[in-house]
Amino acid sequence: MGTPGLISGSSRPRVSRLIDARHTHDWQPAADYTITEDALFSRDPGAVAVLRGGINAPEEVTFGQIQRAAVRIAAVLRSRGINPGDRVVLYLDPSVEAAEVVFGVLVAGAVLVPVPRLLTGTSVAHRLVDSGATVLVTDGPGLDRLESTECSLHDVDVLTVDGSRGPRLGDLAGRVDPLAPAPVRSSEPALLMYTSGTSGPAKGIVHAHRALLGHAGVDYAFELFRPGDVYFGTADWGWIGGLMLGLLVPWSFGVPVVAHRPQRFDPGATLDMMTRLGVTTAFLPASVLRMFAEHGESAPRRLRAVVTGGEPAGATELSWARHHLSDAVNKAYGQTEANALIGDSAVLGSVDDETMGAPYPGHRIALLDDAGIRVAPGEVGEIALGLPDPVALLGHWDGSSARVVPPSGGWHRTGDLARLSHGRRLEYLGRADDVIKSRGYRIGPAEIEEALKCHPQVLDAAAVGLPDREMGQQVKAFVHLATGELTEKIATQLRELVTAAVGPHARPREIEAVATLPRTETGKIRRRELVSPPT
Repeated sequence: MGTPGLISGSSRPRVSRLIDARHTHDWQPAADYTITEDALFSRDPGAVAVLRGGINAPEEVTFGQIQRAAVRIAAVLRSRGINPGDRVVLYLDPSVEAAEVVFGVLVAGAVLVPVPRLLTGTSVAHRLVDSGATVLVTDGPGLDRLESTECSLHDVDVLTVDGSRGPRLGDLAGRVDPLAPAPVRSSEPALLMYTSGTSGPAKGIVHAHRALLGHAGVDYAFELFRPGDVYFGTADWGWIGGLMLGLLVPWSFGVPVVAHRPQRFDPGATLDMMTRLGVTTAFLPASVLRMFAEHGESAPRRLRAVVTGGEPAGATELSWARHHLSDAVNKAYGQTEANALIGDSAVLGSVDDETMGAPYPGHRIALLDDAGIRVAPGEVGEIALGLPDPVALLGHWDGSSARVVPPSGGWHRTGDLARLSHGRRLEYLGRADDVIKSRGYRIGPAEIEEALKCHPQVLDAAAVGLPDREMGQQVKAFVHLATGELTEKIATQLRELVTAAVGPHARPREIEAVATLPRTETGKIRRRELVSPPT
């Protein structure tokens, strides 16, 4: 049984149905815009969609192969009781099989719940229970990982892509007729993503199909995708940045992606793999750039563009990347609730390592005070995204009532602080709830931390505000040193670095050496644990 217009070439021209995002700065989707149509079924079935390393040569998987698998996986899910709007959890490393399941879930009209592979036990159990998912798709290693960490799977139907439990998903898909994509609207739920849990349990964020079109502006960060590009990203598809920038956005521009996720990250092997598979554009978090730099080798073949994000990238990482990876190294800022909002782009004439970038075209960005009023130029304000905007969350997920709670008001407030610098560019100052308020000053911890990391002995650093009767808060710094102890000489040097880079108002009163810093699942510092260590 065929699916006319979807498997053997689309009979619905993409341009007539979708906005050509590259040539407009207004990402307003048509009512029938869907992720499945934009990123998969409007693609040439014969074009390469995924590259993965083979024994002798790269293995190529076409869009047509993904299309055929997706409509059959959708039929399998329907046979297991999955109806439009139901939630399906994906617990797989980036792979061809994961891509097939992503689109199988969406073709069925269900809501995809991607869970990062590094999570286990209670973290995964929370997502399963809170989302109300009835089906989990994983593989043998994933199943072993969950069961060994006491993640209860009693109330969920487990499907495995490798046949580790019951029939292999691919075999089940081969026994059913294809399911035509469920009719959905651009404003209907497609993804249920969970935050990294900076404080408290991870919270569910629901995105509609329109979210992919809202990411169109990030094309600028990649210096505009071009024919012949090959994309690779190290971020797990369980995070919004990993899924969007690592799979969906490249496919919406017809760019093949590399599916590569080794159990242990090897900088040298990764650089060689990127050259062997012809990677031209990549998303590499600052932590990955640091590992490349410590590895001490250049990429055998330079990339056309590199984008970094998810955590602040310092001057050291950016400088190394430009010398050894690519002439175009851009930063991108976003969050689970609204991704890819601000960043660098030489195409837009806006690259500056001292700031976080400028708003991408198509988004209305403002800096607001506590009362919701725009702050004056040069003053600190909270980054806010004007609504409506397709990249913004459809709403928060209320697991107790299994419903979406839409955002209220005309702005999505990110909780991140910044100030205008160099025209439209923004200087990132840290989280609003982490801001240090001392003697009437609002001090962003990020700028203190960057100053501290300029010291050759400091590998990592964090700054927090501690209660102080006279000042309101005093600055305390935590440093992870490369070798030796924190001497008075080093402490004095660190204070002088902060004074010179930020100002005397940010000078740490107290400095403590630690073996490690507490971080979230995405690598962000848990500053609250430094202020009030868990008991």
